[in-house]
Amino acid sequence: MTGREQLTYIAGLRDVPETEARERMTELFERFDLVEGADKRIDSYSTGMRKKLGIMQAVLHRPQVVFLDEPTTGLDPRAARTMRDTIAELAAQEMTILLSTHILPVVDELADAVGVIHDGRLVAEGSPDDLKRRAETGKQRSLEDAFLEVTHETPQAAVPDQRPSGDEEPETAREHDR
Repeated sequence: MTGREQLTYIAGLRDVPETEARERMTELFERFDLVEGADKRIDSYSTGMRKKLGIMQAVLHRPQVVFLDEPTTGLDPRAARTMRDTIAELAAQEMTILLSTHILPVVDELADAVGVIHDGRLVAEGSPDDLKRRAETGKQRSLEDAFLEVTHETPQAAVPDQRPSGDEEPETAREHDR
C-alpha cells in the first residue's frame, strides 16, 4: 500500500468527502515534504517518513482532539521543525493537542498547559512558565529544572531506619513521602 492509498483509506473511514480528502492530502504531502513518496509503498519508507504519515493520518479529518506520542522523535531537524510548526498551527485552529514527550524544549515551545506524570501520578500541572517559576534552582530556570524537582524521590538511603516493632510492617519510602 502506498502513502496516498493509506490516507485515502483513512479518509474513507473518517467520512471525509473525496474532494476535501484529495485537497487535504495534497496539502499534507507538501507540508511534510512527502510529495515524492506519496505513491511509493509504505514498506519502503524510512522511520521519519512513517512518522510523518502517521501524523498525517491523525490530522487528515481535522479532529477536535488529537493525541501525539513523541511526534518529533526519529525526525531530522527540518522535519522536526515542520512537525512543531504544524502542531502550533493546529493548536491555533482550535484543535486540542495532547502531546506526550520527553523533549522538554518542544513542550516549552508549544504547550499552553503541562502535566507531569511520574510513577503513574500527576505530580505537577500548570503553564510552562508557572512550572519554571516553581523550580527552586536559581536564576536560570527551565522545564528540565522543574521536572527534576517535582519528580525527585527520596533515595532509600535517606529514609530513616524504621525497624518494625512487633507485627507492624516497615514503612516504605513511598509511604513515607505521602
